[in-house]
Amino acid sequence: MAVPLAVAPESDDYGAQLAALGTKLEYLHPALRAGEFARRSATPNHPANTAGTRAYQEHVRIIREMHIQHEGWKRLLHDHLELACNPDKTVAIGAMVGDAATGERTLHPRNLHRRGAATERAAEANAQLELFPRPVRRDEIVVSAEEAEQLRIWFLISYRVQVGERVHIHNELSLPGEVVSGYVTKWKQRIPLPVLEMDGIEPPYEDGPGEIDIPVDFR
Repeated sequence: MAVPLAVAPESDDYGAQLAALGTKLEYLHPALRAGEFARRSATPNHPANTAGTRAYQEHVRIIREMHIQHEGWKRLLHDHLELACNPDKTVAIGAMVGDAATGERTLHPRNLHRRGAATERAAEANAQLELFPRPVRRDEIVVSAEEAEQLRIWFLISYRVQVGERVHIHNELSLPGEVVSGYVTKWKQRIPLPVLEMDGIEPPYEDGPGEIDIPVDFR
């Protein structure tokens, strides 16, 4: 079955497209950089998903911090999606891991890991409010049912490739248009961004062959 082509951005000027959404490359690439550093802190003795989880957590944290500090955005936990949201409640940004087509203008990227129903609802612009919303903390925001209809949830999508001792992180900011069985099958808009290159890859710390002796006081 042929995979439909993604909707390409109207121009190559990613700076202007980001500005129209109220964001900048200077807010997005630091999130990817922080995620890479967090990923490298995982060792072979950590659980298998530790590196990816730590990277995702840093992606979300830095996206939020940069937009809160510089643009007056707020944190948004909407339908189980961890986001940063603009003051007008029209644009929100989350994070997602993509496949090898990420950032390639002529290809159709998909999310690398199956997403939950919340992403599908976001793509359909049909997010639902919780019956009992949790208390709102400082720098957080909530959206009503009416506001949810106007909210467009974008994702900073990244794909990591290690080339020798360097890492290339292909990335884009894109708006899902359709999600089927947990995978994005159509994009309403894509903004491919420059590849972020990082070096300094070091072998992760590994415990020695001996066992770690942790005294336990049994009472």
